[in-house]
Amino acid sequence: GNFEQLTPSTTPAVTTITDSIDNTGLTLTADSTITEGGQITYTATLSNPAGTAMSVTLSNGAVINIEAGKTSGSVVVDTPANDVYKNGSTVSTTIESTTGGNFEQLTPSTTPAVTTITDSIDNTGLTLTADSTITEGGQIT
Repeated sequence: GNFEQLTPSTTPAVTTITDSIDNTGLTLTADSTITEGGQITYTATLSNPAGTAMSVTLSNGAVINIEAGKTSGSVVVDTPANDVYKNGSTVSTTIESTTGGNFEQLTPSTTPAVTTITDSIDNTGLTLTADSTITEGGQIT
């Protein structure tokens, strides 16, 4: 500039930055219904992308991996084998723990992912055979 006399202030400029906590939610979903002997797909979903790769451990021992920059990951788990003596059932799975992600505050949902396992019909047959004739007083085999 073209100033006759410029006198800069010696008082420093002070700015206060207040940090607000950025909360990231984590939810778990699964197939709602599956036939016994099939597979359940579990999906973990973040409300913000992961800053670094992360792992989500489920109550059934399965682990879901979510890549850095992504908001979800999935894992497939086998259902119990067909049981001819048992009708359908339900499986309830929750988030047990997490590692990684580099979040300021991660809040995993405590709501379980519930899957109904429907029974596949098992026909069990019984055949009875015996001798067609027998002498009186004899034994039937």
